[in-house]
Amino acid sequence: MAPVRPSAARIARLAALAAAHDAWVAERLPGAEFRPEGRRPGSDYNQHYLDVNPSADAEDDFQRRARQAMGLDPQTGRRPS
Repeated sequence: MAPVRPSAARIARLAALAAAHDAWVAERLPGAEFRPEGRRPGSDYNQHYLDVNPSADAEDDFQRRARQAMGLDPQTGRRPS
Protein backbone atom coordinates (compact mmCIF):
# COMPACT_ATOMS: atom_id res chain seq x y z
CA MET A 1 0.00 0.00 0.00
CA ALA A 2 1.36 3.39 -0.98
CA PRO A 3 1.88 6.01 1.71
CA VAL A 4 -0.82 8.68 1.92
CA ARG A 5 0.07 12.24 2.73
CA PRO A 6 -1.85 13.62 5.72
CA SER A 7 -4.38 16.34 5.05
CA ALA A 8 -3.34 19.97 5.22
CA ALA A 9 -5.42 20.34 8.38
CA ARG A 10 -3.62 17.41 10.06
CA ILE A 11 -0.23 18.79 9.04
CA ALA A 12 -1.19 22.19 10.49
CA ARG A 13 -2.31 20.60 13.79
CA LEU A 14 0.91 18.61 14.06
CA ALA A 15 2.96 21.74 13.36
CA ALA A 16 1.00 23.53 16.10
CA LEU A 17 1.69 20.61 18.45
CA ALA A 18 5.43 20.80 17.68
CA ALA A 19 5.40 24.56 18.33
CA ALA A 20 3.53 24.05 21.62
CA HIS A 21 6.09 21.45 22.68
CA ASP A 22 8.99 23.77 21.79
CA ALA A 23 7.47 26.60 23.84
CA TRP A 24 6.76 24.26 26.77
CA VAL A 25 10.35 22.97 26.75
CA ALA A 26 11.79 26.48 26.58
CA GLU A 27 9.71 27.52 29.61
CA ARG A 28 10.13 24.36 31.70
CA LEU A 29 13.65 23.14 30.97
CA PRO A 30 15.48 25.54 33.31
CA GLY A 31 13.66 24.04 36.32
CA ALA A 32 13.70 20.40 35.21
CA GLU A 33 15.57 17.73 37.16
CA PHE A 34 18.25 15.75 35.33
CA ARG A 35 18.24 12.22 36.77
CA PRO A 36 20.24 9.91 34.50
CA GLU A 37 20.64 7.12 37.07
CA GLY A 38 19.77 3.71 35.64
CA ARG A 39 19.72 4.86 32.02
CA ARG A 40 21.45 2.80 29.37
CA PRO A 41 24.81 4.14 28.24
CA GLY A 42 24.30 5.98 24.97
CA SER A 43 20.58 6.61 25.54
CA ASP A 44 19.10 9.91 24.44
CA TYR A 45 17.80 10.69 27.94
CA ASN A 46 19.98 13.81 28.06
CA GLN A 47 18.02 15.18 25.08
CA HIS A 48 14.55 14.25 26.34
CA TYR A 49 14.69 14.25 30.13
CA LEU A 50 12.04 16.94 30.48
CA ASP A 51 9.60 14.75 28.53
CA VAL A 52 10.57 11.68 30.59
CA ASN A 53 10.44 13.22 34.07
CA PRO A 54 8.14 16.24 34.10
CA SER A 55 6.52 17.35 37.33
CA ALA A 56 2.78 16.72 37.53
CA ASP A 57 2.18 20.45 37.04
CA ALA A 58 4.41 20.53 33.96
CA GLU A 59 2.73 17.43 32.52
CA ASP A 60 -0.73 18.92 33.04
CA ASP A 61 0.42 22.15 31.41
CA PHE A 62 1.75 20.30 28.37
CA GLN A 63 -1.41 18.20 28.02
CA ARG A 64 -3.54 21.37 27.99
CA ARG A 65 -1.32 22.91 25.32
CA ALA A 66 -1.27 19.73 23.25
CA ARG A 67 -5.05 19.39 23.34
CA GLN A 68 -5.48 22.97 22.26
CA ALA A 69 -2.95 22.56 19.43
CA MET A 70 -4.80 19.47 18.20
CA GLY A 71 -8.15 21.30 18.16
CA LEU A 72 -9.50 19.68 21.33
CA ASP A 73 -10.96 21.27 24.42
CA PRO A 74 -7.87 22.04 26.56
CA GLN A 75 -9.57 20.91 29.78
CA THR A 76 -11.50 17.82 28.70
CA GLY A 77 -9.60 16.64 25.63
CA ARG A 78 -12.86 16.29 23.73
CA ARG A 79 -13.65 17.62 20.30
CA PRO A 80 -15.72 20.80 20.44
CA SER A 81 -19.39 20.19 19.61
